[in-house]
Amino acid sequence: MIRKSLLYTLAILLVAVPLAAEEMTSRLCTLTRAYECTADGECGELTIEEMALPRFVRIDLDKQTIVSLDKAVKRNDTKINLIKQLEEITVLQGVEQRGWSIALGKESGNLTLSAAGDGHGFMVFGACLDPR
Repeated sequence: MIRKSLLYTLAILLVAVPLAAEEMTSRLCTLTRAYECTADGECGELTIEEMALPRFVRIDLDKQTIVSLDKAVKRNDTKINLIKQLEEITVLQGVEQRGWSIALGKESGNLTLSAAGDGHGFMVFGACLDPR
């Protein structure tokens, strides 16, 4: 009877733990590389500092915000307007001076941000980890 009870408990844990791991609610991220392209085809690399972006951010899916953790870059929290869970990535979208979209790799931790304005666009790359 005890053995059967242990097997049921183990079976529940084996199902519940992966499900809990898939529920990404918060990520700590670093922004590492940035590029700007204009409508005339000119593209160039910029530093994160040149773009006035924080080097470190916390993405909070529960609160639908992106918060700067970089004391050198004072920014208001960024509101996430849309969160879409796909098989391998989580997609975030919003508007702050321009339209933006972020793809977060669920397994890889890769972050890819694209932002578009009037006649120019930006690509920013980084990496995230689960703070749990």
